[in-house]
Amino acid sequence: MKVLLVNPPHSFSPANPLAGAGLSLPPLGLLAIAAYLRKEIPGITVKVLDWPGAKMTAESFAREVSSFGPDAAGVSVYTGTFTASVSAAAAIKKISPACFVAAGGHHATARPAQCLEKGFDAVVIGEGERTFSELVKKLSAGEPPAGIAGLLLKPGDPVTRPEPLEMDSLPFPARDLLDLSVYRPALFGYKRLPVTSMVTSRGCPFSCGFCSKEVFGSVYRAQSPERVLAEIKELVGKFGIKEITFQDDTFTADRARVMKLCSLIKESGLDLTWSCMTRVDLVDQELLAAMKEAGCFSIAFGIDGASDGACGIMRKGFGLGKAKDAVSTAQAAGIETRGYYIFGYPGETLSSMIASLERMIEISTDHVFFAFAHPFFGTELYREAKEKGLLEVTDEELLDSHDNSEPLIKVPGMTRKELKSFYKLAYLKYYLRFGPLLRRLSTPRGLSDTFKAFLYFTRWY
Repeated sequence: MKVLLVNPPHSFSPANPLAGAGLSLPPLGLLAIAAYLRKEIPGITVKVLDWPGAKMTAESFAREVSSFGPDAAGVSVYTGTFTASVSAAAAIKKISPACFVAAGGHHATARPAQCLEKGFDAVVIGEGERTFSELVKKLSAGEPPAGIAGLLLKPGDPVTRPEPLEMDSLPFPARDLLDLSVYRPALFGYKRLPVTSMVTSRGCPFSCGFCSKEVFGSVYRAQSPERVLAEIKELVGKFGIKEITFQDDTFTADRARVMKLCSLIKESGLDLTWSCMTRVDLVDQELLAAMKEAGCFSIAFGIDGASDGACGIMRKGFGLGKAKDAVSTAQAAGIETRGYYIFGYPGETLSSMIASLERMIEISTDHVFFAFAHPFFGTELYREAKEKGLLEVTDEELLDSHDNSEPLIKVPGMTRKELKSFYKLAYLKYYLRFGPLLRRLSTPRGLSDTFKAFLYFTRWY
């Protein structure tokens, strides 16, 4: 069997400050499926086509598909890139008519019937490794692909999800299938090259209203510290990696696991720097000190709503005080901080967003990223915006509204143009503060980095 896995074309809009910042990370979900297929089906041939990472065109994609001649294919389907995913599937079918093409990912799980109506042969619901592997086994044996847990063949049919995978049983992602040198976090989001990403956990026990849990659910599952260290050693030894960005939604959800991992990294003597993402209520002084000693240089905090009121409507479960404490403690430990925030959530007004911006300035992370609330299908945010008539776009338009730098939810008393202006002015007000600017300039690379940031920001603005 020849199996093709496809990450469809997608990009940032010019309105997004990350549009020209070089952000590109390998599609670890597809690489995890590729590794699982290799483990379960000896002799299988797997090819991964990462359209954005390889900067492919429709013509080069067609050539790759034609030369490979896949028997089965899996295409990632995201809310925001639906049309691109459908087009990729159609191109595969045109070139290899006998190829069985399945859809997977967040949107496929949230809206499976929509994928089947657009020509996909099946939809993988939830985690893809086991379900897609069972599909390929049946196709290889010439058997009909019926009765597979997590696989939908017809709209409306009942689907039984398979049991969640045991995280330590997963093989390392098949990173050898891609050129890792073309990937890196956004400008100023890393210290050293080569850098790559890792994901060491799935599921989130928290209830933020904007977050989709369609694929991995609410039960937190994590790899053991020993399993994480083994993958790190492979990245260092096999690929020469010097820095890792952990892309777990909530890296420090299990405090004891992170403490043990930090201890193992220190004992290993690895030359490694790393960054992660987490919540402000899941760090403390001892943990942050251990992370710093193990090579952590940056933490991105999903604060989202800076004021207590905004945190409340987003169901974050913490307030301004907790955010300020976590950020100041991380900075005191010598760790750079990044704050992720959301504007335009249902219930917000211009005055509340101005107040939130003032609170963000009080929290004072070293860097910020602002986003407009994005109503992904299947989320509480989508349901609320739909019920209250606050969506700026139709469901059909939402399929290709891929960028959170565009306002998709109405804010009373403000036009979309005014919201976009507020978005840009918020960046200006945050970064053009004398004290923080002086601190950045006083760091070893402060002058050169600030000059680069100024040029980049000016072009974007």
